[in-house]
Amino acid sequence: MLDVSHAFGDRVALDHVSFGVVPGVMTGLLGPNGAGKTTLIRILLGVLQPQQGAVQLRAMPVTDAARRTWGYMPQERGLYPAMKVGEQTVFFARLHGLSRRVAEQKSRQLLDELDLADRWDDRTDKLSGGLQQRLQLATSLVHDPEVIVLDEPFAGLDPVAVADLSESLRQRTAAGSTVLFSSHQLDLVQDLCEDIAMIEHGRLVLLGKVSTLRASSGRRQLRLHLDRPDRAWLQAFPEVHVVSDQADELRLGIAPGTDPLDVLDAARAASRVTDFGLDLPTLSQLFLDAAHARPDRELVS
Repeated sequence: MLDVSHAFGDRVALDHVSFGVVPGVMTGLLGPNGAGKTTLIRILLGVLQPQQGAVQLRAMPVTDAARRTWGYMPQERGLYPAMKVGEQTVFFARLHGLSRRVAEQKSRQLLDELDLADRWDDRTDKLSGGLQQRLQLATSLVHDPEVIVLDEPFAGLDPVAVADLSESLRQRTAAGSTVLFSSHQLDLVQDLCEDIAMIEHGRLVLLGKVSTLRASSGRRQLRLHLDRPDRAWLQAFPEVHVVSDQADELRLGIAPGTDPLDVLDAARAASRVTDFGLDLPTLSQLFLDAAHARPDRELVS
């Protein structure tokens, strides 16, 4: 996506947004409600034409023919309720040009992968919401798309289904597919995605590798489990602040330039330390920081 801007009347939905999605790397698209994610996905899929900029694939403008080979999973249900599970998956495979024999073969393989093999003859509207979500993913992947765009694919799923669907996406990413998905489940994005792009009020405010963004934020917390409640030893570290002090766990905010090992040594001199760890900020914390940052304080790596 290269320098994309779009407005609806006086309301700017996207303001010079540029980022890339690398094949073989899962990328998460983040942003609060109204940030511009839906407009961005519609432009990616060709539903909207940007007023400025372009969507490119291998440095070339994306054509409608290329988009028809992509896999897309909308947030809303895009299934035919009265159609049987197997028939539905085969139908979508046929729409992408597969022969009936190949469509059925790939459908059976994919439904088996997503634990839907025994539902082949069940009507779609008789499935639970979670199983329908699995089926919707199957219809998006059955033609082995090179580019996969998913809008809130894990909404409403139980932990087992999340793990299964995550593994399916990991396998396709490892095989070289280009995968972009939007989600509000930031802990899941942190665990699953290597790269993220976050937009706020139509502007790109957070972009890069999750590990790099977390490590370069300058925010660290030292987690300590101490035997003694006395915290007098902390007076030697005025630049360190207490984030939380509950029961036997003490969390300290470590300022840049402060060696957390010095703080740990002081804690060990004052009390027996039964457990400790140095935590980087979570993606949720970075998300909140970026969402409340001024436009001139974008966090882009």
